[in-house]
Amino acid sequence: MKPLRRFTLLLVVLCPLFTGAQPIETILKERVDAGETPGIVVAFHQNGMTTFYHVGYADVASQRLVDSKTLFEIGSITKTFTTIMIAQLAEEGKIKLKDPVQNFLPSGVTMPTRNGRSITFEDLATASSGLPRMPNNMTPADNENPYIDYTEDKLWAFLSGYTLTRDIGSQYEYSNLGMGLLGVLVARIDGKTYRESVTKRILKPLRMNETFMNTPGRKDKNAATGYSDGKPVKAWTWTDASCIQGAGGLLSNAEDMMKYLLANLKPSTNSLGKAMINSHQPRLDIGRNNMKIALGWHTRNKIIWHNGGTGGFRTFAGYEPEKKMAVVVLTNSNLGADDIGFHLMDESIPLKQIKRPIPVAVELLQSYVGSYEITPQFKIEVTLENGQLFAQATNQPKFGIYAESDTRFFLRVVDATVDFVKGADGKIEKLVLYQNGQAMNGMRKP
Repeated sequence: MKPLRRFTLLLVVLCPLFTGAQPIETILKERVDAGETPGIVVAFHQNGMTTFYHVGYADVASQRLVDSKTLFEIGSITKTFTTIMIAQLAEEGKIKLKDPVQNFLPSGVTMPTRNGRSITFEDLATASSGLPRMPNNMTPADNENPYIDYTEDKLWAFLSGYTLTRDIGSQYEYSNLGMGLLGVLVARIDGKTYRESVTKRILKPLRMNETFMNTPGRKDKNAATGYSDGKPVKAWTWTDASCIQGAGGLLSNAEDMMKYLLANLKPSTNSLGKAMINSHQPRLDIGRNNMKIALGWHTRNKIIWHNGGTGGFRTFAGYEPEKKMAVVVLTNSNLGADDIGFHLMDESIPLKQIKRPIPVAVELLQSYVGSYEITPQFKIEVTLENGQLFAQATNQPKFGIYAESDTRFFLRVVDATVDFVKGADGKIEKLVLYQNGQAMNGMRKP
């Protein structure tokens, strides 16, 4: 098969590469030094050559360094593998993208419809099916490994009982559920497991030998540890019975991911290459930031891309066909670095501002501890543990907050800040949460 020759050229260029006024190594070091992520790996392809950059740790405790072979959970980038396989099934004549998926479900399973319209493969692949982001019958036994026990019987029960709240094809709504279903359909049509299908259809043809499903009990010396807010978290694992695999199940490294992007950047003439070309065509306007969605892939101006996130990883993969550029960004943190990927391909897209926490006396931090009520149903609990201040909103996880000044703190996991405000008596009487353009006052409870 012809494409193999073009994917073996993975050159490491030893001269520094600059973006604007900064070398890439400087940008990556800034992210690690600021505590954004323990480690970060970038693969950048331009002028026919691929360069790898890596800074920081794959595992903090052992001080094991990241490199181009370090394995990261790529999360939702997996969706593009799933949609390419659907396009390949269409190329082979086994389905049509406009076919109702109801025709491919087990007997007794009823796919929701609306106003006489059925959900098609294309609707699922463009996140416009009307299905929600997540099913409401997902109750994981372990919230740190949430998808492993969501099986087909639960999926079929959800679909058979769900009522769509808007017209099919009318609106973009990112849906892990929809992409998971698409992965199940690939496997059913192929008569294989999802893992077997993606291996046969994409991974083996592209010689992506270090890309796979992370199954329970698997040990790999190159696997990075994931971190959330600076603390190590469990890896997300999957069995063949886990039916959301197609939405986020793959583990990969920078070398393999660049092989994947180059295959998309320079598609072959076989059915896989033709499917890739089909998957790149924009089909629906998302309605913000000049973005559209193709089959799984998103487009922003001329950049074709997808990102991914799991419990302890954030990843980015994108390419720019006209410039013949491709970028992979892998971090073992729940803080994203998509801006690096976009900026490398288009310098008019700025890098985000990196905030560095300042030291604050423990006595002052202690004065902020308390319960703050934004509404009777929504409170923020502020706690102090081992010199670190944390904030936990009602029914949400607890996250560290970091000082910009003695009274203003920022969150790393979301773009939000918290101000602590004194009353007339000099004591803290409220906090103000700034997020999504809103300022929300939370009065301190006695």
